[in-house]
Amino acid sequence: MTRIQLPKDALKRVKIGQAFAEYDIVRKDPQLFVSTPATLTSLDPDGTNCFYVGRRGAGKTAITFEVERKFPRTIHIIPQIFDLLKLPLEQEEFVDTRQRPFKSLMHSMERALVDEVIKTWSEKKLFKFDKGFDAIKRERGLIEDCDFDLRVLNLTEEIFEAVSKDNEKLWLRQIKRSKEIIEAANSIASNGNYDYILLIDRLDESWDGSDSAIICLMAMMHAAVRLRAATSFLRPYIFIRENIYDRIRALDNEFSRLETSAVFLDWSEAKLMELVERRLVKPFNTKPKLGGEAWSYFFEDSEVSSSLLQVMGLCQHRPRDVLMLTSYAIDNAINNGNTKITYDDLADASIRYSTSRLKDLGDEFAENYPNIILVLEYFYGLGNEFTVNAIEDFIQKLLVNETIAKHCQDWLYDYTTPFRFVELLYGIGFIGIKRRKHTQYKESGKDSNAKPAFDNNSIFEIHPTYHQALNLRPVLISDLKDETMLKNEGILEDLPESFQLDDYKAALEDTLTRLQSHPKGPGGAREFEEIVGQVIKLCFFRSLTNIQPSERMLDGSSIRDWVASNRASGGFWEMVRHKYGATQVVWECKNYDELKSDDFHQLQYYLSDTFGRFGIIVFRGEEIKTSYLHHVSNVANKNRAGLVIVLTQKDMEVFLRQSIKGAFKESHIQDRHDYFIRRIS
Repeated sequence: MTRIQLPKDALKRVKIGQAFAEYDIVRKDPQLFVSTPATLTSLDPDGTNCFYVGRRGAGKTAITFEVERKFPRTIHIIPQIFDLLKLPLEQEEFVDTRQRPFKSLMHSMERALVDEVIKTWSEKKLFKFDKGFDAIKRERGLIEDCDFDLRVLNLTEEIFEAVSKDNEKLWLRQIKRSKEIIEAANSIASNGNYDYILLIDRLDESWDGSDSAIICLMAMMHAAVRLRAATSFLRPYIFIRENIYDRIRALDNEFSRLETSAVFLDWSEAKLMELVERRLVKPFNTKPKLGGEAWSYFFEDSEVSSSLLQVMGLCQHRPRDVLMLTSYAIDNAINNGNTKITYDDLADASIRYSTSRLKDLGDEFAENYPNIILVLEYFYGLGNEFTVNAIEDFIQKLLVNETIAKHCQDWLYDYTTPFRFVELLYGIGFIGIKRRKHTQYKESGKDSNAKPAFDNNSIFEIHPTYHQALNLRPVLISDLKDETMLKNEGILEDLPESFQLDDYKAALEDTLTRLQSHPKGPGGAREFEEIVGQVIKLCFFRSLTNIQPSERMLDGSSIRDWVASNRASGGFWEMVRHKYGATQVVWECKNYDELKSDDFHQLQYYLSDTFGRFGIIVFRGEEIKTSYLHHVSNVANKNRAGLVIVLTQKDMEVFLRQSIKGAFKESHIQDRHDYFIRRIS
């Protein structure tokens, strides 16, 4: 067969896309989507699965795009409720799923989800409230006037009032109301095409990882399983990160009800290769075949190893990792003038990739183990393999480390035996257990939390992903002598300029306390501006730099806005720079509850081609009102000036709490951006 001739500059024409599905080209090009077993279950109309579980970058969000493409009748919910909802009773009272507090929360979630579908029926002219079904008529205000989050707040307030007053009749009436609405909705759905899929995604982005947030999510999961069985018109899909799923597994006394409805996002090497190949050949009219041929057109094997094995050996069977490493390698090949990606291009890319992945691992599990990155960094400069004795020595050195004791004490003392410590590191994918011919690393799946089998003679190997970032030597560490000092000097700490770790954590705590206690109103405007400036400097220093005040006069008073240079090299802020030309990002600070039209007009003055067309208003309120959305829409659609997003005090608190735990995530502000885009489109 004649070999296809690709242009000499083929690599330069390739658009590998974004590693983050929210911004990736797969959103608009279904030909790039790779079907996996989890995808097939989501597209099965008779499927009974409700939960799609995977680590960061496993492809959860990409599945939502495919489901929306294949099923026009979908409703996408990105809940904010886990941060907003304050449980009215002690958390211990919600742990037993069979007792009234948890059942009250679960029924509120169940009712809010059904109401969301009925609201869509009404908006699509499939249903009219004036026709029968008294149960739904009585619910009309909650259905039409509230979004999902506000509806949950109202329903929980109502039902917990009955619980707190021991008013059993009122409580039973609320429980019965939920059943009546479901029965009425089932009757309506029997007369036509009323089936809808509820896509509940990115639900962990707006919370602080508290136990109350986990309980609320647990209630939603139980509600989803019940609704899948009790309704003929509703398929709820909840997309959950694996570390959060693990927390629910540990807490839920009826977890068996949930786990039979869970699907884990597994990727084979063949599917990951297809993911890359589809993107490589997309620009060309005549395309090499998928399944290895296309790969060979762009990757050069060496005498040392196969390029495919080189990539898969570093990436932990996650599409985001593969795309990230491949993207770095393509950049290197182009810079080096190569027409194919060479072994050296991949080797150089692995250094940048390894550093990024180590930081990401710390971020991903900071919720379960706050500041775990500090522990991982102390492997710096050691070997890539350890005996049980070496692990025990490592733990003992951690226990006398002041920094570790101060910032990891909430969890570390539960893992001070070698076997517990190995289980933890194995569970997060940091180390594997060396067998005769291979090393076993954790893989996603229903048995992924089963304790790994090892004994006192086992050898543990740190995953190759992290070798470069930690400067590991290819040696077996059998013990760590007393004179061996743990060090992390080679790690480039992710801290704002001029901060040491303790000072940084103290500054975050102090800023959070100031924000929560600061009085509202004109008298406190200047200090609120300072607080917002601190949040920008402490929480967004990876991407926003050179943060300077921009002074202006209004009604005789001095107003300070913050202007930050956007120098991001990836993620959300890079998207903002490319999409809105925002080399500078303006933050306006409003120390009051209610925004006015002038607040939006003032920010619009900053938006320009030279400055960028993206701005942020931070205010002290808790609710994004419809009038605010109208103003945002006018700026974006009517005046075509750019995008303004509004952040509340709660948003500021989320940024600070995440940073305190050592999680530098952009997911929350990305979610706020997406919320406004959807509401004004």
